[in-house]
This record gives sequence, structure tokens and C-alpha cells, in this order.
Amino acid sequence: MRSLMILVLAVTTLTACATVKDITVIQPKPIAVDITGIATAGAISVDITPPPGMPMGGYSVMANFGQGFRTRLKARVIYINDGQGHSTALVQTDLTAGSLLVHHQVVAAVAEKTGLNASDIVITSSHSHSAPVNHFENDFYNKHMSSGQGLEEEFLDFASQRIAEGILTAYKNRRPAKVATGRKDIYGYNRNRSLDSYVLNNNVSDIDLEDPQAVFKAINPAMYMIRVDVLDTLGQYKPLAAFSSFSVHATALSVPVEVYNADLFAYAQKDLEWAIERKYDTPWKVVHGLTTGTQGDMAPAVPDHGDNTFGHFEVNWKEAKKLGQGIGKEAIALFEELGSELTSDISIMTAARELNIREHNKVGDIELCQDPAIGAPVAAGAYERRTPFLAAIPFLKGGNVMSRSWFFTEGCQGNKTHLGFKYLQPLLEPKDSFPNTVLFQLIKINDTVVMPLPFEITTESGRRMAASVSQAYEQAGQDIKHAWIAGNANGYFGYSTTPEEYERQNYEGGHTLYGQYTTPYLSAQLGRLATDMIQQGSIVELADEWSYDLVVNQFFPSAESSQGKRKILQLPEAYTAEAANEEHYVSFEWLDVGASEIQLHKPLAKVEVLVKGEWVDMSNAGEPITDDGYDIEVRLLDEESKGMGEYQVRWYNPVAGGQYRFMIAPRQGQEQLRSPIFTFGTDKEDTAEMAVLLVE
Repeated sequence: MRSLMILVLAVTTLTACATVKDITVIQPKPIAVDITGIATAGAISVDITPPPGMPMGGYSVMANFGQGFRTRLKARVIYINDGQGHSTALVQTDLTAGSLLVHHQVVAAVAEKTGLNASDIVITSSHSHSAPVNHFENDFYNKHMSSGQGLEEEFLDFASQRIAEGILTAYKNRRPAKVATGRKDIYGYNRNRSLDSYVLNNNVSDIDLEDPQAVFKAINPAMYMIRVDVLDTLGQYKPLAAFSSFSVHATALSVPVEVYNADLFAYAQKDLEWAIERKYDTPWKVVHGLTTGTQGDMAPAVPDHGDNTFGHFEVNWKEAKKLGQGIGKEAIALFEELGSELTSDISIMTAARELNIREHNKVGDIELCQDPAIGAPVAAGAYERRTPFLAAIPFLKGGNVMSRSWFFTEGCQGNKTHLGFKYLQPLLEPKDSFPNTVLFQLIKINDTVVMPLPFEITTESGRRMAASVSQAYEQAGQDIKHAWIAGNANGYFGYSTTPEEYERQNYEGGHTLYGQYTTPYLSAQLGRLATDMIQQGSIVELADEWSYDLVVNQFFPSAESSQGKRKILQLPEAYTAEAANEEHYVSFEWLDVGASEIQLHKPLAKVEVLVKGEWVDMSNAGEPITDDGYDIEVRLLDEESKGMGEYQVRWYNPVAGGQYRFMIAPRQGQEQLRSPIFTFGTDKEDTAEMAVLLVE
């Protein structure tokens, strides 16, 4: 998550007149899962792109409100049933973080129809910093995760409903299945942004801070994957899906970005989906749910432009695409490697234990802070994504000797300097507003254990957590090959650093809410849950119902019926890139139904090309030039009278030479709209200048 602005300088407290809503979810009673002896699976990708106007999460108060999208936000659902009475739904979303409240609502919606209970469903995220949030079960992150305050009920319901529909569809479309699990170490795609903290770990001795390559060595290089193939109507097994993990922050795109997007994860996910569909000629859409792992201190390995103190770096889609497609190539290679290891012998076991960690703050001899606290370094932000000007204040900039306490450091919060001062912070941010309930969860599929956690977990912290679970299996005489963290899953709690890293009080340590023993505590709880699952089988320890009192706000556009007619507002015209980070594009503007009716989660815009006298959908190097690809952007420019809106579509990186037209799909009774035919190339008088020529 992006920095929280210093409370004493820019506090935005919830006022007495704020609307508070009680939200209660009853834990459902799932049906029994049939024992068929045949493993099955189903998968689908559902669109969760909201209307324009939602505040985007991750960069806190500096983030923009989404004006539209470029690379759609998806929820990718992979349902697997082992045929022995156990099943799971692995859900990856392009959101900034998971939400315990979304998880509750999804479970309630699908349990009685699928047999899935709360331990069987995980909702992970890619941690895009250009996706909506304001869907949490606590006021703290509903207030500070984005530039808007309060729970957005419509977005909560929209996201929950879409994910639930995806699970039900995947369940309905299940087929006989095979799976394979694996790991591939890849380098050059992430780097350690908090190296001076990492080297403090007592088991790290081979990293030289003076070595410019050290940031590429002090990483989690592991890409994990669960590949799923299913039987087609001809009796052949073909690829259906992959659920994978790689540890990298989805911050390749910087703070000024104005549209929803899945950041570098979009490219890694879709490149695999398209490549596998083409190679195997699958009769279904392939699904690649790439989620984040231990990305707490893992920055994307885009060119390092140094730290930023007084401004933001420019948005660079080209860098994000290059890095994302590199990760995509590695994912495709791992997917292919797993082809020879596919098996229909599938075993699934899940466990979930929900704990209020303020009330249950002890495990063994490890004691967690009962009261959460934000550290001063959170105000100035993380390396490369600082809060301008605040980062110039030594007291607030992480790692600075002035940003950590040197007295009274014996408590569980250690040497953390409290943002807004220790005794003032609780007055500005009541302790009850912070997240407090963790869903500890384990999902075991054959030789792989996935460990979802609602934290941004540093590389070394993740190793220790995985070791705790692996040790439980070793002590039981059982072998597991892979144990991996899925971070930012089923909720959000900020960070988890090791006690050694915490002492440095960089951004990550300052944002470790529950103090220096967070990683030991989480490791111990996961180890205990693993031991209990080994001994008892499936575990579901949850409250009978969940109830929250939350401050609510509205960011979804108010429902308004459009009264006007679609029409062209601006003919296609070209924009020439003028800086290294920019791209050429052709734009087209039109009048359409308003933001409440535009339904961005449905296909809206694409480019067609004239081929041998026929109009066909345009594609370029295997990429469809539609708004489900990389290079079509749709944005709301302005609201108009009669419930209408002014929109713009941009085709980035257009291909010169052909004859093209934009096609806008029907909406709310408005017929399909097409732009005039145009061609694209260089101006005859200036070959560096891009130009559009209208054909009609």
C-alpha cells in the first residue's frame, strides 16, 4: 500500500455526521461434496472493471480516481474437485488487496450450491496500485488505502457478485481434470527496494550493500504454478488454466496514472492465455491467475531512476509491458514444463482458522502487540514511490536515524516512532478502526501448500513462514515439495517484516501494524494450523456470523437514465509521442450513455481492419486490438446533460498502413456506433509526425 499522509499534517478523520452501516453475513452451511472418484475442474475469467469514478488504491491520498481503463480488471476463478469429497476455488483478482468482507459474501453466495466452505475459497490479488479498493471490513483502510474515504457498498456488492458468479460458472462447467505443480526460479524481474533492511537478517551474510547487483540477488526468484488440464469432447486433455505466483510489486506504473489497470500482471497473464489457446487450439478460454507472493520488499525491475523526493516519475506503459511480457514468457515456459507431470490423481485438503489477533495475540512464547500502530516512515512512502516533500523530512523518511525511536524501545512495537506521536495517534485513529481479524488458511493440492495471508510479506519473512509449514509436514513424516505465500489475500493488514528488518524502520517496518514480532507470530500460527490439518483433516474454525459497523460513502455514479442519442463528437485523430515514456495513439470521441449505464465490465470498444474487402477484428502479433487487450484505452472525459457522457477511446501503438475503424458496442438500447474509416501513418512533410487520414 502507498503511504498514509502524516496524520497531524493532513488528518482526515471520520466525522460525527458520517453514515455508519451495519453489515452482517451469516456463515452458510455448505452441501456435502459428492465422492465420484473422478477429479474435475472448471475455470473462467470474469470482468470486475467498475464504472468511472472509483478511487484507486495503493498510493493513498495521492492516487487518482479512475477515469476509465486500459487493461481490464479481472477475477480469474479456478475450481478443482479431487473426486474424494474435497474441492477448492482459487480466485485471483486484479485488485489492490483482498477483502475479508468480500470473502464472507462470496462464501455465503456459493456454499449451498457448490459445497465450498470458507476454508476452500481463497481470494487473492495482484496488488495493482491502479485498482479500486474501499471494500474492506475495517474503517482504517477504507479511509487511507485510496484518495476516497469510506466503504463503497455498491463496489463491495459488485465485486462479490461477480466473483461468486465466476465460481458458480466454473463449478457448473467442470470437466475431468489433471493437475501438475511446479516451480521455476527467474531473475531480472524483481529487485529488493529495502536492501539495507534485508541485510540485517541474521541468516543473510552474502549481500554487499556496495554491489550494484545486490538488489537483484536479495530477492524471491520463485515462480510457482498449478497447471490444470481438462478433457475435451474428443477425449483429449487440453490446457484449461494456471494458478501461479511471483513476488513483485504491481507498481511499474507510477502515481499519476489516471485509468484502472492491472499493471505489469496484465501482460504476464494474458500472454500465457493467448499463447496456450493458439498452440493447443483449446475450445475454451484459457485462464491464468497470476497472484503476488512475498512482494513486500520486491520492486518491479524496471529501470531504477533513483529515489523521488519532490515529485512523481512519469507513467511509463512501455516499461510495464516489457517487464510483464518477460514474466509472461517465463510463465509459459513453466507451464509447458509441467505438461509431462500432469496427473489425474488429485488430493485436496484445506484449513481455515479465523482469529481476532488483538484478542488472541499469543502463540506459544510469542506475543504480538495488542494495539496496532502506524510508524512515521509510512508518511513518506517507499523507495521510488515517495510522498513528495514529506520524503524530504528526515523524521518521516524510512531508514533515517531520526525516523526511529532511540528510547523506550523494549515494547512489542520496538523502535517504531508513532506517526502523529504515540499518545495522539489513538485519538486521531481509534484502535478499533484498524483491521483485527486474520483468516489463517492453508490449501494443499498434491505436493503443494498455498498459504494465503492478508499481509504484504517481505522475502525473508515469507521464507520463515514457509519453513514453519514445511517443518510441520516433515515432523509428521509427510513430504511437501512446494510451500508458498499468496500475499494480500482475503483482506489487508499492511506489512510483515522480520524482527531484524523491523529495526531499520524503513517504510515496510513502519507499516508493520502489530509490531516487531508479526512474522514470528504469523509463522507460528501457520505452523500450528498445518499440524492440526495433518492430524484432523479439513478445518473450518469461524464465527457463526460476521457483523461490522462501517462508515460508508458513495463513489459509484448515481443511477440516471440516459435520454440522449449516441453521436460522434470528434473524428479519429493522431497523437505523436514526444517523450521517451510516451506512445503514439489514435483517438476517437463520442457521446454515449452516462457513467452509471456504460457498464465498463462488458466489451465496449475495438478496432476493425479492412482485409480483402471485409471488415475483421484487428490483431497485432497475437494481441487483439480490443478493450480486452493492452492497447485500447477507454475513458470518460466529461458528464453531459440528459444523463449522457462524453467518452474517448485511444488506440496506442497503432499499425501504419491499413484501413481501420473504431467500433463501439451497443449500450442500453443505443445501437452500435462506428467511426469514419481512417488510415494511419507519417505526415509526408515530417516523417516524425504521426497523422490520420480519413478515407470517408
